[in-house]
Amino acid sequence: MSDLSELKSAIDLRDVASWLGYKPASLSYILYIKSQQSKYKTFDIRKRAGGMRQICAPVNDLKVLQRRLADLLHNCVDEINQANNRSDRDEHPDQIAHGFKRKRSIITNARRHRNRRYVFNVDIEDFFGSINFGRVRGYFMADKNFQLQPKVATVLAQIACFQNALPQGSPCSPIVSNLIGHIVDIHLVKLAARVGAHTHDMRMI
Repeated sequence: MSDLSELKSAIDLRDVASWLGYKPASLSYILYIKSQQSKYKTFDIRKRAGGMRQICAPVNDLKVLQRRLADLLHNCVDEINQANNRSDRDEHPDQIAHGFKRKRSIITNARRHRNRRYVFNVDIEDFFGSINFGRVRGYFMADKNFQLQPKVATVLAQIACFQNALPQGSPCSPIVSNLIGHIVDIHLVKLAARVGAHTHDMRMI
């Protein structure tokens, strides 16, 4: 069974634990027994453009869990793209974002902008922090490619979120934010088409 099929067939925490390669008791311990304060180390780093950015770095056991979730979600995305006959070179909106994607990087993003007279670049302030627990849970239940059971979506959101948001420093915040931010890609592609811009000159989250 594929990763996506196994996830979609999951009913509760026990099934999610199996999908992630954990025993249910081990997953429950990380999510529900450990105190919130012991799950993350929080500190500030200076931004290149000025100001400070708060980093919430998960401790080792949670970091491993989040990395496992991120890897499996990337597998799901690859499966979805393959099912829809999307290659890595497609100009479909799902293939436009370059940040935090397999086979994509700041270099592949820059290549798309070579020989352009103008490049429009903006930054979404506190992007991870703007995505709360409810949006993560709701996405996994409502998105047509996932449509997960409520209990399953809740567990995934509990793994991914800290203090009601995607934390800056979690291994799974990038992939989860890319999934939820896909609607932004679609709107940007439509906007670019209306003004005659190239649709591949889009955001890098």
